[in-house]
Amino acid sequence: MSRLIDVSHPVVAGMKTYPGLPEPVVDVNMDYDASRERYQGQAEFFIASLHLCGNTGTYVDSPVHRYRDGADLAALPLERLADMETVVIDCTGAERAIGADVLADVELRYRAVLVRTDFSLHWGTPAYFDENPFLTADACEMLVRSGALFVGIDSLNIDDTANPARPAHTILLGAGVPVCEHMTNLAAVPSSGGRLHAVPIAWVGGASFPVRAYVITP
Repeated sequence: MSRLIDVSHPVVAGMKTYPGLPEPVVDVNMDYDASRERYQGQAEFFIASLHLCGNTGTYVDSPVHRYRDGADLAALPLERLADMETVVIDCTGAERAIGADVLADVELRYRAVLVRTDFSLHWGTPAYFDENPFLTADACEMLVRSGALFVGIDSLNIDDTANPARPAHTILLGAGVPVCEHMTNLAAVPSSGGRLHAVPIAWVGGASFPVRAYVITP
């Protein structure tokens, strides 16, 4: 039997994903008690609005996040978001700067490449906003050359947040490769052979949006 592994963080009102970005807020439009009169005492419903920044929790970046004329979320092909074979790159013992050497001899073509650092263990703590593991420019260039469909990482950012040039975003999104940040639970995902689903809403003009990312294992 197959198994489903959740690799995304839950979205909670007031949670912090990245310093300086708005935190999600919930407005209750109709609660159970208020709805009973509307439905003549025969049913009750809960309806709420969630106000959030696209960069909340575990989310996917589309090319328009980096490039003015890039593809938006609605234009991303499903082939780059759903039912992709996975390969997990274990970088738990690596330096902060993850270079192309960790990708040597790994089959990357037509795969969703998930970079495991276990930095997600700091989620919800001040340590999560300290110096994060990231991919170097040469690693991202290799991912593009090798034909990776999608790249995810269980870290605060796929780039070094101290580098304003953001080379990882620049290279990957420039090649049309969606980026997924703030993943989690990658230790539970097998090194290869899983199938990733990480589909955001089809938001026209949208740059980034949370996903309920999961991996189906054989």
